[in-house]
Amino acid sequence: MPTPSPRKPPESLARTHLSTRQKLDTRDALPINGKDASMTDAVQGTTVSPRTAHSRARRQGMIAACVGNSLENYDWLVYAAFSAILAAHFFPTDNPAAALLGTLAIFAVGFFFRPLGGLVLTTIADRRGRKFALIVSILLMTGGSFLIGVSPTYEVIGIGAPILLFVARAMQGLSLGGEHGAVASYLNEQAPPSRRGFFGSFQYATLLVGSLVATGTSALLNTVMVPEALMDWGWRIPFLFGGLIGLATLWMRRNMEETDAFQEAEEDHRKVKNPSLTLLRTHPRQVIGLFLLAGLAGVWFYTFASYLPNYVQASGLDPKTSLLAGVIALTVALICTPFIGHFSDVFGRRLFVLIFTAFCVVGAVPLLLILQPTFGSQLLVQTVALLGYSFFGAAGLTAMTEQFPTEIRAIGTGLPYALGFAIFGGTAPLFFQWLTDVGLAQVFPWYVTVLAVLALIAIALSVRDRRGISMQDIK
Repeated sequence: MPTPSPRKPPESLARTHLSTRQKLDTRDALPINGKDASMTDAVQGTTVSPRTAHSRARRQGMIAACVGNSLENYDWLVYAAFSAILAAHFFPTDNPAAALLGTLAIFAVGFFFRPLGGLVLTTIADRRGRKFALIVSILLMTGGSFLIGVSPTYEVIGIGAPILLFVARAMQGLSLGGEHGAVASYLNEQAPPSRRGFFGSFQYATLLVGSLVATGTSALLNTVMVPEALMDWGWRIPFLFGGLIGLATLWMRRNMEETDAFQEAEEDHRKVKNPSLTLLRTHPRQVIGLFLLAGLAGVWFYTFASYLPNYVQASGLDPKTSLLAGVIALTVALICTPFIGHFSDVFGRRLFVLIFTAFCVVGAVPLLLILQPTFGSQLLVQTVALLGYSFFGAAGLTAMTEQFPTEIRAIGTGLPYALGFAIFGGTAPLFFQWLTDVGLAQVFPWYVTVLAVLALIAIALSVRDRRGISMQDIK
């Protein structure tokens, strides 16, 4: 057989290069997670092939990524669910309105640490691997949740209480800022090209599970505990619970397998020294478009999934009734998400992202104008709003990962996402509350509409449809 020329052009080299998955078929007893892949199953008494062991490890890794994603969103949103009680414990109580605004301000400050997390952790994901970044992320989120759960109150340590709350939210902001880009890269790189939308949709589905558990925890504690006990010490339970589950998730993520795409990029020496500068130099249009898209998604999600129950409760609806409506709306969106993800494999992610932005353009004003402090009104508005958001949730992050090559995929997804959610999503509850306090609540839906129009134009000009293409082949 003739010896191949050592000076092949890149196209020829790409055709002859074996993918990591193909290499698994030719290696004997490939070590996976420190164990021999060609091992005997103690229960079945059969030998597990390298391909089977690799597939099993890949599924376990995707489960670990999804479980951690769900927990991170639970930890993040349970703060909003208990914001009124936190305001009473971490700020002076002589002005309840100012205390609530202070608590919401720290909620927003947490968002402003998300871009830093989006920069640092996704750079780590592109340089050190998706697995390592996801381990760091869960450590930060778990630590922040524990800190809130054990922190002394303002009555005990004065100004130190809101400072501790600030530190905890900063840790969680750093975590969440890097989590989304790393999880999206991991899931979509591990999924088969023809089913990437379906598997990628589980990132949003598990995010909804986290939202559902946060809302359900609040509803459960409000039901089984007397108000005095909940106000005195019961509010600490959801934060300590999140911290304990985080330790179990950390163990799961330590046993994850790195993605094939990242391993190939590492073997081919395609990693870049400065992923952020490379991203801005090579993909400026995508960064701007995805930043506006993420900003719209952040405003929409945190308005309708997180802040809406607090808003109608402040307007007179019973908390238990409001939380029940929220649980039903989140459950409906959760059930629909995998189906939307499946259809995005058929029709493409770009179409579904455009549907979401168009829905926001026409839906923001009527949805918020018809909102009343009743069970039926909240259920209708919240369910319709979250179903519309599901077109982004099921397809948006997958579409974002499909715009970038492996060596800048995590930061290309995570940085615009974190910036958009921080600047627009993180300030949405505070801005809505302030407008309501000054009698201008009707301005907020028009603000959302303008942002939606800008996002619609930007996405139409920048996002490309890449369904069915292997993630390794995206350049």
